Amino acid sequence: MKRPAAVHYAAFGLILLNILMTYVFYQNTGNLNSPIVEYEFAKNEQDVKNIFIDDDNNFKIDVINGVKDQNIVDYAYMLFYTALLIFAFSKIKKTDTERNKVYVFGIIFSVVALVADIFENILLFRISELLTERVSFSEYVDRLFVITRIKWFSLAFAFFILSFHYIRYNFTGKLFAVISALPIIAAAASFFPGINQEYFIPVFTLGIVIAFVILMIWVFISHKINKKVDFYKI
Repeated sequence: MKRPAAVHYAAFGLILLNILMTYVFYQNTGNLNSPIVEYEFAKNEQDVKNIFIDDDNNFKIDVINGVKDQNIVDYAYMLFYTALLIFAFSKIKKTDTERNKVYVFGIIFSVVALVADIFENILLFRISELLTERVSFSEYVDRLFVITRIKWFSLAFAFFILSFHYIRYNFTGKLFAVISALPIIAAAASFFPGINQEYFIPVFTLGIVIAFVILMIWVFISHKINKKVDFYKI
């Protein structure tokens, strides 16, 4: 009888933590639409103020507290998404000996994303503190600009590497490969002149989210597509 492996528990944990992150923001604001991604991709002080200060120059305390609570949960969230990626790459590496060195880079990018996410959270907390103290925090936003892109682009590279695994299999695998490669294509396209960053960021981050969903589906169904790719314990 097949039993769930560590990668499945990581997937379950990620789902539960995603629900918890939504819940803690809703508890503070009564709103499900968190500006956390917009905050991460802030380019300057004014971008941050536009999120957390209203037209009357008053702090949106509920939003500030909601995002802070989400950042606390995010420390667990980042561990689970990293575990999901590393466990998946480790298993795939054993089944595809021709490309096993390629999948090592997937593990490396996953760890880089985790480290960047830790620093990102530290910066987000610090910026929130300085914001409420009405002290300049431009240097921290400059650091955040770099760290955030390292995190998200590392995840995009990791999923691009996963696409090499998916594409070896039937239509479902090939479809998953194309979708998982889209974030890195979008990231590359963002450097071309004329690309509207306001449209790029939500499309790019949504692509990463979808790639995570696809991976979670794959670890549960892959054995039905090809017996060699079985993430379960026997």
